[in-house]
Amino acid sequence: MKFSKSLLDDIKSKIEISDIVGKRVALQKRGKEFVGLSPFQNEKTPSFTVNNEKQFYHCFSSNKHGDIFTFLVEVEGLSFPQAVEQLAEQAGVEIRTLTKDEEKKIDGRKKLNSIMEMANDFFMNNLLSDNRALKYLSNRGIKKDIILEYQIGYAIDSFSSLNDYLLGKGLSNDDILLTGLIIKSDKKKNSFYDRYRDRIIFPITNTYGKIVGFGGRVINEDNKPKYMNSPETEIFHKGNLLYNYSNIKSPNKEIKNLVVVEGYMDAISLCSKGFKNVVAPLGTAMTERQLNLIWSLVDSPIICFDGDKAGKNAAERVIELAVPNLKPGKNIRFINLNDGLDPDDYVNKNGIKSFFSLAEDSTPLNEQIWKNYLKRADVSTPEGKANLEKELRSILMQINDKNIRKHYGLYFKESMNSVFYDNKSSPIRYDKKNKLNTFDKIKIRDSKVGSGETIPSGLETLLVSGILIYPEILENNIENFESSVIDHKLLSQIRDEIIDFLSKGITYNLVEIKSFIDRNYSEILIKELKFSKKYWSNYKNSTIETISSIWVEIFEDDQHIKSLEIEINNFDKNIKNDNNEKRLISILEKKDFELKKITEKYGQ
Repeated sequence: MKFSKSLLDDIKSKIEISDIVGKRVALQKRGKEFVGLSPFQNEKTPSFTVNNEKQFYHCFSSNKHGDIFTFLVEVEGLSFPQAVEQLAEQAGVEIRTLTKDEEKKIDGRKKLNSIMEMANDFFMNNLLSDNRALKYLSNRGIKKDIILEYQIGYAIDSFSSLNDYLLGKGLSNDDILLTGLIIKSDKKKNSFYDRYRDRIIFPITNTYGKIVGFGGRVINEDNKPKYMNSPETEIFHKGNLLYNYSNIKSPNKEIKNLVVVEGYMDAISLCSKGFKNVVAPLGTAMTERQLNLIWSLVDSPIICFDGDKAGKNAAERVIELAVPNLKPGKNIRFINLNDGLDPDDYVNKNGIKSFFSLAEDSTPLNEQIWKNYLKRADVSTPEGKANLEKELRSILMQINDKNIRKHYGLYFKESMNSVFYDNKSSPIRYDKKNKLNTFDKIKIRDSKVGSGETIPSGLETLLVSGILIYPEILENNIENFESSVIDHKLLSQIRDEIIDFLSKGITYNLVEIKSFIDRNYSEILIKELKFSKKYWSNYKNSTIETISSIWVEIFEDDQHIKSLEIEINNFDKNIKNDNNEKRLISILEKKDFELKKITEKYGQ
């Protein structure tokens, strides 16, 4: 009786392996794992571990390893079908056995795997007997021990040597053709030729360590293309695979730093120099499946692509992929190599110790995003700063996890303040008597929040409360509301939550928006925003067009005041130039005048 992989995965997803093992072994929680005495042999010191996240057990004393099914087979003496049936019943999963066609397909995949193993033996034997190929690898720093460890081979410069070898093993051209190892000739009937010729060959394995494809690199640099992968086959889907993944995936191996490089040659070069925890996508943009495979190995992998334009663009695409897929505890870091350098070049020039230091000091994703956008931004003008803020907010809206989005927002805000306000926490005021003093925000009337935090009844409050009372404003002003700079923590939080709610809808639905606001913010309007509610009540008989134009006016006034604050803060604290001092005083006077007008305009 055969069972589909999807059935087995479904059962495992519904049962914690620690629950099954814990009925037979006394387990204690230790970090991310459970530990206990081995059920396979007598011992006094626990060497048996269970990992729920990775769904396996491992016994260090007996070296036995497996999942919930093999545990029941090993410990209770059940047959595999019996173990599946027992666990399926416990999980509430209906058992469906494979059809004849499904069994045939599985057998076909096994046959393809077998042919790949034969081909790999052929390539390895070729390499070990070819001085030219061995010399090429030696010149790249790849010695015999690495060749054997990673089963590197060589495809000789021959039209059909591999095909002839496999035919000699009793296989047919039709069988071999399904692997992608040979190509059918368009010119000659019933003629086939080898896909790989005069290339160093790197076997590519699936997550279980089975060879499913090959990568080939030319020896003669004049030949094109430089790199060649197996075509898509029944067993080879390059978007689902990572080079060197199966060599790293190990139950008894704690991975500290995992580096992701562009290709298998970069990976092998680092491995040959002592940095073994390295994987590579297969010459394609990283996929979501590959990203999840990387995260299954380590929580914070390091991207180290080539320092050329193509490598930097590839790193940008990784950022685009990672941002919406971020999860609590999962991050990505970056090593930014100088122009023209690849990881191998760097190690050859600076040594492996220096590369380890780069890995330790790699840049987290949030900092990398900030650096990338800041580098392209013009922060010398208010317009440039506003555009930077808009671009960063667009990044925030792509983050699906609400808590992660919140913390990224706080980081970006702090980073922007450090640039906009020249590392000063609040705007400054200059006068002849007191020199520099904290500039007081506009105060019309204050309202106390339950936490003791004061909500200023100023422009920010009017902006947010206007949306809460008249959400119709949003229809034509979502971008303004989203881009508004709101310093007050609670008001900023309300703005972000509303924008977040809007981002999840396909269309603008006023009924749903009103319902969302009523559920979440009606109490805040009653208790904390009394002043602003009273202000907006003056327009309860006005059209929404009129109310919207008033809101836009408030928005523009607020933006104007904040632009003056930014301009003030661009001045050095230690003013030595008389012209600078006069300019600063002029701006301060202008701001005082504007604030007086605003107080008269909106005050009660």
